[in-house]
Amino acid sequence: MAVLGLRRSELCSSSMLARTVNTNPVVIRRLLLDLHAAGLILTKLGPSGGATLSRDPGRISLGDIYRATEDRRIFAAHPNKPSKVCPVGCRIEKVLNDVLEKTTAAILCQLSAITLAAVLRNLRRRA
Repeated sequence: MAVLGLRRSELCSSSMLARTVNTNPVVIRRLLLDLHAAGLILTKLGPSGGATLSRDPGRISLGDIYRATEDRRIFAAHPNKPSKVCPVGCRIEKVLNDVLEKTTAAILCQLSAITLAAVLRNLRRRA
């Protein structure tokens, strides 16, 4: 998203974006699909296609980006269900789910307070 923000006047291909973060274009395409579905970017298909921001970076928060692209689980439960006869096992999932909800809310609150424009300003300052 930062690259799209810095290159507002051009369409950025998944191949070019992949090179900037040293990953496979398929990984970027999956992210672009999520960002497009969330209305954060516009895309054009084809050899001269690519992605661009759908709105001003000051109107896109890191919370918007997080909600569009991330699995909201900060941590995962063990794949096996705990014992229902164990005093811990019968309650741990509920306790950890409460912690997870509070943690996720705190993260989203922090990320929602930071705009993509602020990230771009920091990038320019450090250039």
